[in-house]
Amino acid sequence: MIEIDFLPVENPDESSTRSGDAIAARFIPPGGSSPVVVVFDAGFTDIGDDLADHIAKHYNTSHVDYVVSTHPDADHINGLITLFDRCTVGELFMHQPWLHTSTYLKLSNIEKILELYTKAKELGVTITEPFTGVTRCGGALQVLGPTKDLYQENLAEELSGEASSKAAFGSLFASAGPLVTLTKKLEQVLALFPVETLTDTDDTSSRNQASVITLLDVDKRRFLLTGDTGIRGLNDAADVYESSYGPVSQAPLSFIQAPHHGSHHNVGPSVLDRWLGPKDKGFSTPTVFISSARLSEKHPSPRVTNAFGRRGGKVYVTEGKVIAHHWNAERRAGWSTATAVGPLVEDDD
Repeated sequence: MIEIDFLPVENPDESSTRSGDAIAARFIPPGGSSPVVVVFDAGFTDIGDDLADHIAKHYNTSHVDYVVSTHPDADHINGLITLFDRCTVGELFMHQPWLHTSTYLKLSNIEKILELYTKAKELGVTITEPFTGVTRCGGALQVLGPTKDLYQENLAEELSGEASSKAAFGSLFASAGPLVTLTKKLEQVLALFPVETLTDTDDTSSRNQASVITLLDVDKRRFLLTGDTGIRGLNDAADVYESSYGPVSQAPLSFIQAPHHGSHHNVGPSVLDRWLGPKDKGFSTPTVFISSARLSEKHPSPRVTNAFGRRGGKVYVTEGKVIAHHWNAERRAGWSTATAVGPLVEDDD
């Protein structure tokens, strides 16, 4: 049994064009009888309350077994501080830059990084750096990336300013409620996928590239959470995956998060071919989730939604609503079937 929920992330005034991540999952690990709750990021500060409320309502608990901070941008980490005020936590996975450099105070959003770490320590929460090879729940939760070397390399690059030329930082149901009219590129629907314009250029920022990549392996189905990582991070994670499972074609994913809210800076045809299979010959038909703000003009990129779709993916976006995926779990009363994103015009910059 597994449930994965993506909550909508918007600024408090709901006028934000900036997307973020707030993700909860509940699953029963191999040989277990009690569900495990995991949180991957919690958006901006106020979103932590939304996540705590969601966990209480749908998971019937105020305890989170594992919290994964994929990287310390405000749209991912700030809400975790709020979540710690609302929920008890068993273990926090977060990178601790002060263990790797003496100049960590120069990092952006360092105040929130230190605040989360301090709060967790005061509450007696176990804190672990999430590098490749960390596993929990008998392998049901696995950290595929980053390696310590990749994290340290990108941390040094971020602090040196070398990243300035890169980009700045089963069943599907959607929560019941008023339908939100999708604006921007999501309205430019086509009957068929156009010629692919996505490229293999990896201009992911250093901070995003070092995002935590997590695999959930439940009931012989595999679910990949990617944070804001880029092509290099995804390729490194594929190396680790294939060392355990063999070729992805023989052990395809059931679910994948499109990294960085569906940005075209973070994926390319080659790495998607590796994870999903070539165009029109995908390894499977995985569910693809994207967390994107309603007013964001750049998230998700049609180049990305189309690229996943060409390879068999069924793409769903938050756009102001909760979207949920489940396997062997009860259907929630009042929820309706979500609508997948179809082929779109690829005229975004």
